[in-house]
Amino acid sequence: MQTSLFNIAVFSSFQVLLSLSCFQRVVEAASSRGFGDNIHWRTLDDGKNEAEASGLPIMVIIHKSWCGACKALKPKFAESKEISELAHNFVMVNLEDEEEPKDEVFSPDGGYIPRILFLDPSGKVHPEITNKNGNPNYKYFYSSAEQVVSGMKEAQEKLTGDAFKQGHTGDEL
Repeated sequence: MQTSLFNIAVFSSFQVLLSLSCFQRVVEAASSRGFGDNIHWRTLDDGKNEAEASGLPIMVIIHKSWCGACKALKPKFAESKEISELAHNFVMVNLEDEEEPKDEVFSPDGGYIPRILFLDPSGKVHPEITNKNGNPNYKYFYSSAEQVVSGMKEAQEKLTGDAFKQGHTGDEL
């Protein structure tokens, strides 16, 4: 009888540890990674599902843990009250390292990092929304909170409400 109880205890402990490690991976996948704990971050798949259900556009930030430019952008992004406020009008997706999508639509002018892209509620990347105040050779590279805010405002204007619906009336059958 004691052996059975011991086996049950060991098995239960193993299940708890396995569950915690899986939960930790899910939390890490949707965490801020320095881009703002006050923003509700999602994975790409969860973000696409939520955008489709809510009708909100998606903002995707693609970065690497080792990248100096990414590290420089993090505090500017995280400390911006305006980004935090505008984030409520988007499904925010944070992709780091190996989470970067392999699909070429996520690197429209190259694979440099960090990149910020905007997707409509159906999950389609809109490459016309770029950093107008940045380097024209790296259209999706944002180095300041002001540049990010400008991009978010443009995306909000083009990808929400009547402006978006009028531009996509032919999409429905």
